[in-house]
Amino acid sequence: MVTHEEVKGLLNYVAQKGVAISFYVNTDVHSKDAREIEAKDLIKNARRELAGMNINRTYFQAAEENLDQIRNSVSLDNHTSRYRSTAIFANSAEKFCRIYRLPVHVKPRLVIDNSFYVRPLYSLLAEHYRIGVALVDSKHARFFEVFIGEILEHLDFATPAMYPKKPFLETFMKREKRLAQRKEEETRSHLSSIADLLKTHFSMQHFEKLVIGAKKPLRDQLLRFLHPRLYENVIGYAEIDIHSTESEILSRVSDMEREFELRQESKFLRRIMNELERDGCAVKGLKSVIEALQDHGLREVVVADDFSQPGSVCRGCGMPYSSEIHPEEIKTCVSCGERLTQVADVVCHVIEQAVRQNAVVRHIRGSSLICSLENIAAVTKFKKSEIVNVEEAAETEF
Repeated sequence: MVTHEEVKGLLNYVAQKGVAISFYVNTDVHSKDAREIEAKDLIKNARRELAGMNINRTYFQAAEENLDQIRNSVSLDNHTSRYRSTAIFANSAEKFCRIYRLPVHVKPRLVIDNSFYVRPLYSLLAEHYRIGVALVDSKHARFFEVFIGEILEHLDFATPAMYPKKPFLETFMKREKRLAQRKEEETRSHLSSIADLLKTHFSMQHFEKLVIGAKKPLRDQLLRFLHPRLYENVIGYAEIDIHSTESEILSRVSDMEREFELRQESKFLRRIMNELERDGCAVKGLKSVIEALQDHGLREVVVADDFSQPGSVCRGCGMPYSSEIHPEEIKTCVSCGERLTQVADVVCHVIEQAVRQNAVVRHIRGSSLICSLENIAAVTKFKKSEIVNVEEAAETEF
């Protein structure tokens, strides 16, 4: 499973020597030849782009070596039902290479830059929660971790067994009553142990959201023992048999996860729209979001998954700008004074800078609400009237 720490490492990577190459391809296409043709076209365009770059011969050869390795890996990659795509990040000049197998589709692309293009990978992490699944009956429990289409069982999740003591000679009714009381005590102890184990796994970041698979009476009892932090992160309940297979559990939980995400997306988008209606702490549109970013005023950002737009980026600090740079123009960053360079997709740079400023980024798919927000919007720390347009401020200062 790819982790947030690994993605942050890629996000903060800046090539000191050579170039950073990011490659995404879907590996579960029906024809291996079709996959190779698609990769070949991407590599061909990348070689053309590489030839136009002003880099020394050693770094050029290192980049060519990376492209050859990528082409070979696509040819050798066998189709598996478990993984649907592959992401490769490489820089031979610095002996850097990371390969990730992903259980979801991505948009095929190959990007050459001085930093890695991690927007698709970050998007996957941002829109998927690490979900804990607790299957419970009166005597046993199983715990699973579900993340981006993968499922892992934690075999150390077990409650201590309790054996009832044999009662002394007593009347039939007294004995039945005592046994019933013991059974209730054992059930309470069992559920209390499960709650403690869930709290431990939650503190170890094995999950962010929780699904409980148990019959209703037992489920209601378990909820009374849950820590408040766990209780508020329960996203669903299901009567899943404790002996279910991993594929059966994954199928049920994936449907519940998507339903929860749709509810959260709709709720968050409406929150932004309400803030905009009352001129509160929210902005919409690429230009306004960039202005808030330049003022370090972003809290949360929502962006349509397929939204892209040209713009410019500072070569020094990486700050994005909505304005494009014409070939004869020379523009500099108002923050650090370095020269701006034209980029085909400034949105990915907005996302990267927002993450560096500890803002939460959410990618939205298939919602009409995001279109009404001009494909990108944000909850901000300040009202729009309080945000200073850095580009305009620089022009009026002199």
